[in-house]
Amino acid sequence: MEKRIKRIEIITIISLFLIVGNLIYLISNKTISKNTDTTEIKETKNLPSDITRKYSDKILFKIKNDFNRSEWNKLYDVFGEYAKSQISIDQISSEFKKLRAATGKINTYGYSHYIYEGYTESADWFELHYKCRYDNGKGTIKISTRTVDGISEIVGVVINLDEL
Repeated sequence: MEKRIKRIEIITIISLFLIVGNLIYLISNKTISKNTDTTEIKETKNLPSDITRKYSDKILFKIKNDFNRSEWNKLYDVFGEYAKSQISIDQISSEFKKLRAATGKINTYGYSHYIYEGYTESADWFELHYKCRYDNGKGTIKISTRTVDGISEIVGVVINLDEL
């Protein structure tokens, strides 16, 4: 009789754990699905007319050459006035030197896609994404732009090494 009561207690405890576990799983799935629903609803917008494929490829070609030659002053010239007001040539030089040591030279690249980031600070913000191959592996380059009254400028360049 005592063994039977212990078995019932154990079965009850296991059942309770399973019920609580399923409840936690359902609640977390509902929260995750709510979050993904809101992130999927993102406003899209066409690129401004001055950011053509030819223009963006030309900019990335300049970034590649300046980066590979360690010509940080020339790389600084790629940025628009908005970016230059927030970062100095010395900061560009020190940060890109570190990147260059980690990635090596930029070898090849290809356009991937763009993302409309939204309208803030009286400007439309876009990101141009490129897949690329470095001396030390594969990665991406993201060029951030800001467009005010139909005139675009480069405000950021992010270089990532994804695979060694």
